[in-house]
Amino acid sequence: MNEQPGRVVINDRYEIQKRLGRGGMADVFLARDLLLDRPVAIKALFPEFAVDPNFVERFRREAQAAANLNHPNIVGVYDWGKYDSTYFMAMEYVEGRTLADILRGSHRLNPQKAAEIAGEVAAALAFAHRGGVVHRDIKPANILVGSNGQVKVADFGIARALNAPQESNLTQDGSVMGTATYFSPEQAQGAQPDPRSDLYSLGVVLYELVSGQPPFEGDNPVGIAYKQVHENPKPLNQLVPDIPRSFEAIVARLLAKRPDVRYPNADALRDDLRRFRQGEPVQAMGAAAAAAAAQAGAAATVITPSLPASASGPSTGDVPRTAVLDRQAGGAGTGGPGARRTPSGRPSYSDRPSVGVYAAIAFVALVALVVGGIVLFNVLSGGDNGPFPMPDVVSVSLEEGSVQLTEAGLLVEPIIEENPAFPEGAIVRTDPVAGTEVQKGQKVVVYYNPSSLPFALPDVSGLTVEAAQAELSKVGITIDPVIATEESADFEEGTIIRTDPPAGSQVENGDVVRIVLSGGPNDVSVPTVTGLLQADAKALLEREEFGFIVSIVEEKSPTIAAGTAIRTDPPANQVVKKGAPIILYVSSGPEQQRVPALVGLTEAQARQLLTSAGFVADVKYEPVPFGSATVGKVLSQTIPSGLLADPGTVVTIKVGEELPPPTTSTTTTTTTTTVAPGGGGGPP
Repeated sequence: MNEQPGRVVINDRYEIQKRLGRGGMADVFLARDLLLDRPVAIKALFPEFAVDPNFVERFRREAQAAANLNHPNIVGVYDWGKYDSTYFMAMEYVEGRTLADILRGSHRLNPQKAAEIAGEVAAALAFAHRGGVVHRDIKPANILVGSNGQVKVADFGIARALNAPQESNLTQDGSVMGTATYFSPEQAQGAQPDPRSDLYSLGVVLYELVSGQPPFEGDNPVGIAYKQVHENPKPLNQLVPDIPRSFEAIVARLLAKRPDVRYPNADALRDDLRRFRQGEPVQAMGAAAAAAAAQAGAAATVITPSLPASASGPSTGDVPRTAVLDRQAGGAGTGGPGARRTPSGRPSYSDRPSVGVYAAIAFVALVALVVGGIVLFNVLSGGDNGPFPMPDVVSVSLEEGSVQLTEAGLLVEPIIEENPAFPEGAIVRTDPVAGTEVQKGQKVVVYYNPSSLPFALPDVSGLTVEAAQAELSKVGITIDPVIATEESADFEEGTIIRTDPPAGSQVENGDVVRIVLSGGPNDVSVPTVTGLLQADAKALLEREEFGFIVSIVEEKSPTIAAGTAIRTDPPANQVVKKGAPIILYVSSGPEQQRVPALVGLTEAQARQLLTSAGFVADVKYEPVPFGSATVGKVLSQTIPSGLLADPGTVVTIKVGEELPPPTTSTTTTTTTTTVAPGGGGGPP
């Protein structure tokens, strides 16, 4: 390693430029390959894990598995090695976002877009499977969507060769590897990896992409694994009424409990997704009846998974064939700001005495009070609204980091992200990352390692949504934005009847609860549409369950992209009559500016005026006579002065460029006289 002030070079080849984020066991950095002069992503194992042979072996195996898979839909691995006291991996740098990030921002995708993404993932899986490798951890966080739209699969950290023997020291017989929300029933039972297990996981991803929630959720990984084996998911058409039947059939076939009912391989799935996108009949429709029968048989006769006897959940005999799932955990695509808790394999705390619960609640309430006071002070005191670097609060406590960020005028949204490398209550990462330019009033996401202490869910029945959110936020609980309403003679209109899970249930900070509001006949709660495209927001508001009469009003916004929903009037979560008129405010982008008068100004003056108004100057030069007064001056501009134009518009100006001075030449005239013979000088 070479180090100079402010410069870190790994093994004389990779120069670190900035940190991109933190994973479950490694830091990820953007670096430049000095030998090949290209950007790369460096994944560096946490030093505390580098001394554990099991973690090192898993890290090495990820590098080896991915390095042998050269495919346009798989993140390439270039190099692996040891650096100081840890290990690193040099990978292809993909500029873009993970599918989990996209779900957090958009909540759900339309079936066509979901099928397009899944088709590329299927191409990657087909190639890996042909190479004898099963991924075993397909999930939105491991699917990257580049800025050019290309989809790539990452993180082969727990990939395993087909028919490979059990890895010594890495797993134990009957153990489960993967992410409980996305792994297959056979994975939940500790069975041998199978390519069709990856297809099941991709089916879970497809289900979440279009519905905004995964098919199975629970309080802990054990409970979710139990549902993966014993329960059937809620039909997609009950969550998305207008879902195409052919798309629903594809997802249903992928989520079959028995692997032999699913697609035989990823190529077959990719072909069916292509047929769906082109409007052709899909093979899954013909197999739908067989898949349904097979799933019913699997639900009737199941193998108890290799899970601890104390696993939460009903006994096999008590499981209904079709269950309506309680949505108790936030995450990508749920629509709520809470993040799904990363499965950590921690033991259940349901039997642990709730010592210190009240102290924890009081502590969180104090944090909320301090943060709220700081936000109010900043709002009232005003101040400089210019951009400034995002503070670095990683590794500090949530309380301290929240105070720092709110003192800077930022709005903090805390989201749970379990990470064993950090102590409980510490901030794991932020979005945007430290050093990124932010503005006062901007919302920033703070991912923090949660506390494991459970507590009883407070009773908020009889409160309004705003009052309940204020009460629940004191203990780190978030309300699901999808709010149900029903008639009730016992509760005032617009107040909460009950929560799901019910009051008194054991929860942890970061959990998401659903609420049921009291409303009159045909009363509905206005859904949240902020951040959706205009067409999607309008379609949601006009759905049969709401039936709103939507009026579109455009509104300038310097921060929200044009064509994106800003808010509604009446606002989100307000209870109104079904079919009532509603105004949808949509961003028309930043406010237009008037083009300044530039003719006659110097080039420097014109450039400065255009830049300060938010325009882009494109300078071209036009010859003018030597000594002309227009030399170096603007002769013309493509957009006349006084007209309105969007910031970023290119304005071309022509500037006079002096011609060389004229040259002086002397002409000599020669006269020739002809003399006649004989000396006569007269005319001939």
